[in-house]
Amino acid sequence: DGLGRRCIGDDDLGVERDLRTFASSLLGADSLSPLEVTQMYQSFASGGFRVPLRAIREVIMADGQPLQRYPLSVEQVIEPGPAYLVTHALQAVVQEGTADALKYYLSPDLHIAGKTGTTNDLRDSWFAGYTGDRLAVVWIGRDDNQRIQMTGAGGAMTVWGEMMARLDPDPLVPQVPENIESAWIDPETGLRTDATCAGAVELPFIRGSAPEESAPCGAHSPVRA
Repeated sequence: DGLGRRCIGDDDLGVERDLRTFASSLLGADSLSPLEVTQMYQSFASGGFRVPLRAIREVIMADGQPLQRYPLSVEQVIEPGPAYLVTHALQAVVQEGTADALKYYLSPDLHIAGKTGTTNDLRDSWFAGYTGDRLAVVWIGRDDNQRIQMTGAGGAMTVWGEMMARLDPDPLVPQVPENIESAWIDPETGLRTDATCAGAVELPFIRGSAPEESAPCGAHSPVRA
Protein backbone atom coordinates (compact mmCIF):
# COMPACT_ATOMS: atom_id res chain seq x y z
CA ASP A 1 0.00 0.00 0.00
CA GLY A 2 2.89 2.37 -0.65
CA LEU A 3 4.56 1.98 2.75
CA GLY A 4 7.55 0.17 1.30
CA ARG A 5 8.97 -1.84 -1.56
CA ARG A 6 6.67 -4.70 -0.67
CA CYS A 7 3.16 -4.74 0.74
CA ILE A 8 3.14 -4.57 4.53
CA GLY A 9 0.60 -6.94 6.02
CA ASP A 10 -1.18 -6.76 9.37
CA ASP A 11 0.83 -9.78 10.52
CA ASP A 12 4.06 -7.86 9.83
CA LEU A 13 2.96 -5.21 12.31
CA GLY A 14 1.93 -7.72 14.97
CA VAL A 15 -1.76 -8.44 14.32
CA GLU A 16 -1.81 -12.23 14.40
CA ARG A 17 -5.45 -12.87 13.51
CA ASP A 18 -7.11 -12.60 10.13
CA LEU A 19 -8.97 -9.36 9.48
CA ARG A 20 -11.89 -8.99 7.11
CA THR A 21 -11.11 -6.66 4.23
CA PHE A 22 -13.37 -3.76 3.33
CA ALA A 23 -12.86 -0.64 1.23
CA SER A 24 -12.85 1.32 4.50
CA SER A 25 -9.91 -0.76 5.74
CA LEU A 26 -7.66 1.72 3.91
CA LEU A 27 -8.84 4.29 6.46
CA GLY A 28 -8.13 2.00 9.40
CA ALA A 29 -11.71 0.79 9.88
CA ASP A 30 -10.84 -2.54 11.51
CA SER A 31 -11.77 -3.91 14.90
CA LEU A 32 -8.62 -4.18 17.03
CA SER A 33 -7.85 -4.33 20.71
CA PRO A 34 -5.74 -1.63 22.41
CA LEU A 35 -2.93 -4.19 22.74
CA GLU A 36 -2.97 -4.91 18.99
CA VAL A 37 -2.95 -1.20 18.15
CA THR A 38 -0.04 -0.69 20.55
CA GLN A 39 1.92 -3.46 18.85
CA MET A 40 1.34 -1.86 15.44
CA TYR A 41 2.43 1.59 16.58
CA GLN A 42 5.48 0.12 18.32
CA SER A 43 6.86 -0.86 14.92
CA PHE A 44 6.58 2.73 13.69
CA ALA A 45 7.93 4.20 16.92
CA SER A 46 11.03 2.01 16.73
CA GLY A 47 11.84 3.01 13.16
CA GLY A 48 10.45 -0.15 11.58
CA PHE A 49 11.58 -2.80 14.07
CA ARG A 50 8.91 -4.93 15.72
CA VAL A 51 9.47 -6.12 19.28
CA PRO A 52 6.66 -8.39 20.56
CA LEU A 53 5.02 -6.82 23.60
CA ARG A 54 5.34 -8.67 26.90
CA ALA A 55 3.57 -8.10 30.19
CA ILE A 56 6.41 -9.82 32.07
CA ARG A 57 10.06 -9.08 31.36
CA GLU A 58 11.59 -11.35 34.00
CA VAL A 59 10.83 -13.31 37.17
CA ILE A 60 13.15 -12.65 40.10
CA MET A 61 13.88 -14.29 43.46
CA ALA A 62 13.27 -12.57 46.79
CA ASP A 63 16.92 -11.44 46.81
CA GLY A 64 16.56 -9.83 43.39
CA GLN A 65 18.34 -12.53 41.41
CA PRO A 66 16.65 -13.38 38.08
CA LEU A 67 14.93 -16.75 38.01
CA GLN A 68 13.73 -16.56 34.42
CA ARG A 69 14.08 -13.99 31.66
CA TYR A 70 12.13 -13.51 28.48
CA PRO A 71 14.60 -12.44 25.78
CA LEU A 72 13.76 -9.71 23.30
CA SER A 73 12.96 -10.71 19.75
CA VAL A 74 13.61 -7.87 17.29
CA GLU A 75 12.59 -8.07 13.64
CA GLN A 76 12.66 -5.38 10.95
CA VAL A 77 9.19 -5.32 9.40
CA ILE A 78 9.21 -1.87 7.76
CA GLU A 79 12.03 -0.21 5.86
CA PRO A 80 13.44 2.88 7.64
CA GLY A 81 12.29 5.30 4.94
CA PRO A 82 8.57 4.50 5.02
CA ALA A 83 8.65 4.23 8.84
CA TYR A 84 10.13 7.73 9.00
CA LEU A 85 7.44 9.11 6.68
CA VAL A 86 4.68 7.65 8.87
CA THR A 87 6.23 9.17 11.99
CA HIS A 88 6.56 12.53 10.25
CA ALA A 89 2.88 12.43 9.24
CA LEU A 90 1.84 11.52 12.79
CA GLN A 91 3.89 14.41 14.14
CA ALA A 92 1.96 16.72 11.81
CA VAL A 93 -1.30 15.42 13.33
CA VAL A 94 -0.12 16.66 16.73
CA GLN A 95 1.40 19.89 15.45
CA GLU A 96 -1.51 21.10 13.34
CA GLY A 97 -4.11 18.36 13.02
CA THR A 98 -6.80 16.75 15.15
CA ALA A 99 -4.41 16.30 18.08
CA ASP A 100 -3.07 19.86 18.25
CA ALA A 101 -4.74 20.34 21.66
CA LEU A 102 -2.00 18.18 23.17
CA LYS A 103 -0.06 21.43 23.51
CA TYR A 104 -2.17 22.12 26.60
CA TYR A 105 -0.71 19.02 28.29
CA LEU A 106 2.78 18.63 26.82
CA SER A 107 5.36 20.92 25.27
CA PRO A 108 5.37 21.15 21.46
CA ASP A 109 9.15 20.76 21.73
CA LEU A 110 8.58 17.04 22.40
CA HIS A 111 7.55 16.61 18.72
CA ILE A 112 5.04 13.92 19.66
CA ALA A 113 3.65 11.58 16.99
CA GLY A 114 0.05 10.50 17.41
CA LYS A 115 -3.35 9.84 15.92
CA THR A 116 -6.88 10.39 17.17
CA GLY A 117 -9.64 7.93 16.35
CA THR A 118 -13.43 8.21 16.51
CA THR A 119 -15.84 5.48 15.42
CA ASN A 120 -19.33 5.83 14.00
CA ASP A 121 -21.94 7.48 16.21
CA LEU A 122 -19.25 8.42 18.76
CA ARG A 123 -19.10 4.89 20.19
CA ASP A 124 -15.32 4.73 20.65
CA SER A 125 -12.64 7.28 21.45
CA TRP A 126 -9.02 6.41 20.60
CA PHE A 127 -5.61 7.99 20.82
CA ALA A 128 -2.32 6.31 19.95
CA GLY A 129 0.94 8.19 20.28
CA TYR A 130 4.61 8.05 21.09
CA THR A 131 7.47 10.26 22.24
CA GLY A 132 11.19 9.57 22.17
CA ASP A 133 10.92 6.97 24.93
CA ARG A 134 7.22 6.31 25.59
CA LEU A 135 4.37 4.78 23.63
CA ALA A 136 0.80 4.38 24.78
CA VAL A 137 -2.66 3.74 23.36
CA VAL A 138 -5.85 4.88 25.09
CA TRP A 139 -9.33 3.60 24.29
CA ILE A 140 -12.55 4.85 25.87
CA GLY A 141 -15.76 2.99 25.20
CA ARG A 142 -18.59 0.91 26.68
CA ASP A 143 -18.78 -2.85 26.98
CA ASP A 144 -22.28 -2.76 25.45
CA ASN A 145 -21.05 -0.65 22.49
CA GLN A 146 -23.41 2.21 23.26
CA ARG A 147 -22.52 5.78 22.42
CA ILE A 148 -20.14 7.68 24.69
CA GLN A 149 -20.46 11.00 22.85
CA MET A 150 -16.68 11.51 22.75
CA THR A 151 -14.33 12.07 19.87
CA GLY A 152 -10.77 10.84 19.95
CA ALA A 153 -9.52 14.36 20.64
CA GLY A 154 -12.14 15.08 23.29
CA GLY A 155 -11.76 11.83 25.22
CA ALA A 156 -8.84 9.44 24.81
CA MET A 157 -6.36 12.15 23.84
CA THR A 158 -6.94 14.07 27.07
CA VAL A 159 -6.28 10.91 29.11
CA TRP A 160 -3.12 10.25 27.09
CA GLY A 161 -1.92 13.81 27.55
CA GLU A 162 -2.43 13.86 31.32
CA MET A 163 -0.73 10.48 31.70
CA MET A 164 2.30 11.40 29.59
CA ALA A 165 2.70 14.73 31.35
CA ARG A 166 3.37 12.81 34.58
CA LEU A 167 5.98 10.55 32.95
CA ASP A 168 8.29 13.35 31.77
CA PRO A 169 8.93 11.85 28.31
CA ASP A 170 11.91 12.52 26.05
CA PRO A 171 11.51 14.43 22.76
CA LEU A 172 10.92 12.43 19.60
CA VAL A 173 13.75 13.15 17.16
CA PRO A 174 13.78 10.29 14.63
CA GLN A 175 16.95 9.70 12.66
CA VAL A 176 16.53 10.66 9.02
CA PRO A 177 17.26 7.64 6.77
CA GLU A 178 19.73 8.05 3.92
CA ASN A 179 17.05 7.59 1.26
CA ILE A 180 14.92 10.51 2.49
CA GLU A 181 15.00 13.89 0.75
CA SER A 182 12.98 17.07 1.30
CA ALA A 183 11.10 19.24 -1.17
CA TRP A 184 8.95 22.34 -0.93
CA ILE A 185 5.36 21.56 -1.93
CA ASP A 186 2.34 23.67 -2.79
CA PRO A 187 -0.40 22.12 -0.58
CA GLU A 188 -3.19 23.18 -2.96
CA THR A 189 -1.81 21.42 -6.03
CA GLY A 190 0.60 18.90 -4.52
CA LEU A 191 3.28 20.14 -6.92
CA ARG A 192 6.82 21.30 -6.24
CA THR A 193 7.26 24.96 -5.37
CA ASP A 194 9.75 27.41 -3.83
CA ALA A 195 10.25 28.07 -0.12
CA THR A 196 9.30 31.71 -0.79
CA CYS A 197 5.90 30.85 -2.28
CA ALA A 198 2.85 31.55 -0.14
CA GLY A 199 1.74 28.51 1.87
CA ALA A 200 4.68 26.34 0.79
CA VAL A 201 5.45 23.42 3.10
CA GLU A 202 8.63 21.37 3.26
CA LEU A 203 7.89 17.64 3.17
CA PRO A 204 10.04 14.50 3.23
CA PHE A 205 9.98 11.96 0.40
CA ILE A 206 11.62 8.68 -0.44
CA ARG A 207 14.43 9.71 -2.76
CA GLY A 208 13.14 10.02 -6.32
CA SER A 209 9.45 10.04 -5.39
CA ALA A 210 8.92 13.81 -4.98
CA PRO A 211 6.75 15.52 -7.62
CA GLU A 212 8.67 16.57 -10.72
CA GLU A 213 6.15 19.11 -12.01
CA SER A 214 6.24 22.56 -10.43
CA ALA A 215 3.46 24.92 -9.46
CA PRO A 216 3.55 28.33 -11.19
CA CYS A 217 5.33 30.00 -8.27
CA GLY A 218 8.26 27.59 -8.20
CA ALA A 219 9.57 26.44 -11.53
CA HIS A 220 13.01 25.71 -10.10
CA SER A 221 12.28 24.37 -6.61
CA PRO A 222 15.25 22.33 -5.40
CA VAL A 223 15.30 18.99 -3.67
CA ARG A 224 17.37 18.97 -0.49
CA ALA A 225 18.79 15.69 0.76
